[in-house]
Amino acid sequence: MIANIMDISAMIELMSSSHQQIRHASLRFLVELSRSQALGEKIGSATGAILMLIRVKFNHHVDSFAAEKADEILKNLERFPDNIKQMAENGFLDPLLNHLTEGSEEVQMEMTSFLGELILSNDSKVYVAEKASTSIIKMVQSGNTIFRNAAFKALSQISSHHPNGKILLETGILNIMAEMMFTRRIYDELMDSKKEAAAILANVLESGVEHDSIKVNTHGRRLSSDYAVYNIIHMLKNSTPEELNINLIRILLCLTKSPRSMDTIVSVVNETEASYTLIELINNPHEQLGVAVIKLLILLAPHIGNTLVERLCKTRGQPLGLMECPSGTNHITEKQALSARFLAKLPQQNLTLNLALLNNNVVPTILERIFLIQRNGTRTSRHATVYLEGLVGILVRFTTTLYEPQMLFLARTHNLTSVFTELVIKTSSDEVQRLSAIGLENLSLESINLSRPPQIKKTGSKKLFRLPNLLSSRSVETRKMPVLCPVHRGACSSETTFCLIDAKAVERLLVCLDHENDEVVEASMAAICTLLDDKVDVDTSVSLLSEINAIQYVLKVVKEHKQEGLLQKSFWMIEKFLARGGNKSVSDISQDRLLPASLISAFHNGNDSMKQMAENILRHLNRMPTPSATYYSM
Repeated sequence: MIANIMDISAMIELMSSSHQQIRHASLRFLVELSRSQALGEKIGSATGAILMLIRVKFNHHVDSFAAEKADEILKNLERFPDNIKQMAENGFLDPLLNHLTEGSEEVQMEMTSFLGELILSNDSKVYVAEKASTSIIKMVQSGNTIFRNAAFKALSQISSHHPNGKILLETGILNIMAEMMFTRRIYDELMDSKKEAAAILANVLESGVEHDSIKVNTHGRRLSSDYAVYNIIHMLKNSTPEELNINLIRILLCLTKSPRSMDTIVSVVNETEASYTLIELINNPHEQLGVAVIKLLILLAPHIGNTLVERLCKTRGQPLGLMECPSGTNHITEKQALSARFLAKLPQQNLTLNLALLNNNVVPTILERIFLIQRNGTRTSRHATVYLEGLVGILVRFTTTLYEPQMLFLARTHNLTSVFTELVIKTSSDEVQRLSAIGLENLSLESINLSRPPQIKKTGSKKLFRLPNLLSSRSVETRKMPVLCPVHRGACSSETTFCLIDAKAVERLLVCLDHENDEVVEASMAAICTLLDDKVDVDTSVSLLSEINAIQYVLKVVKEHKQEGLLQKSFWMIEKFLARGGNKSVSDISQDRLLPASLISAFHNGNDSMKQMAENILRHLNRMPTPSATYYSM
């Protein structure tokens, strides 16, 4: 009668009464009602009933009697699976996990299915992993298809939280999942099992656990072995489900973190048709799959870049496809950003790729996108910085093959010297600064070959040229003598000969020497060093650099940076200034009190080149004896 007549919601509301007696009475009454088979489901289905009971249960410090009664009610309600599910949905997982680990086979399967459907918080995922992962893994190994599928879903969610990686590793899950991926089975759900096993394995590997000891079969083959890598790549080639492909690539990405595994992956990809497979997957319309495969290709580029370029240029729609962006939107996607980075990371001096990009007229598009990112700022998209770095890296490609007339024409047409001069300062990205300095270095190395003395064409008659200078300058139209570059000894401009002096890039590069990033400083110094090459007028160049206080920047680099390549360039510049800069340079350098210590350290501990330069500088500073012209022998 009570079950048919009473409004349970009213009783639930009384649990929140400000009067303790009413709260306690309502809870005592609910304890009695919850013992009834007829009312157990009705209480659980009342709006907010289980949530309120859970709150009261865990507020023991507020009202211990109420907490005790709420706990008793919840235990009575556990007789009904829907109630257990609601408890789990409201953050109380113990009833579900207890039934999952201790219940009958039918109950275990139902609880596991509930668990697979739940959206768990990260804290809940840790709790489930600690209490029930061993039981769930046993279900995965069961021959019951329904059991297995439910367990796979639960494990997939638990393993997605990286802190659970260590907990799951101790259960032996990695060996089990790897074996399921590589062992042929007769079950109908074979492909789904492989997909789920690959997802769980990828989740755990991404948590950073050690993978070299993971066995993939009963014969003791390891996950990092040639056998395992070959089979993963073979599955990648022949698998239809995109989710399986994504998970296989995720596993390969984790394996690349180990040098041994990376060598194996590089070898297998290079020696098989896998490189074609990976390149073709770039065109897959599934965005997540495209992102995953490009991430892998970026890591492979330093090892087999020329092979990848060959495959890329033979693939339909490439390499232009990597430069395309969704029409009608300026939003930068992760795939766009990674595509640009991939093109930038491929061997820069590969003329085949550079010509392919040039022939597709990508430079105007690149310059337009760089301008838009600089105008709008990198905060408009979390992928903007990576995209900008990739775009600038692609531009640098063209400066590495300037011996090709088309590349030279492109660099002049788009005035790349001015572009890099602007980018080297007007950016918040260290990588953009580094790449811009490299671009300026590459362009400047060509300046001495492109700078030529001007050819003066005579105008007017010979008779007119015999007139006095004053008269001829006022009455005869003659061509002005072009100003010669003091360093390159010819007619120079930033646009046609890529002259750093005309581009006013030197001052900006000097500012970059004050950067805290070693790579930015080294690239900037390398660009400045092109103005001290033996092919140019070094005396004039040293004089010009002295006027803008360049040596002080170099001395500061020696004081603040210890990277060997950077110190070597710094010593090389200092030696040039001492040899060609006259007394002023010697005086400026001699006054630096910290330089001798750096020189002596290099003299004792540096490589042969460093030792020789340190010795030469110390001699210039009169800190070492000059070798005598006469030698005596005993």
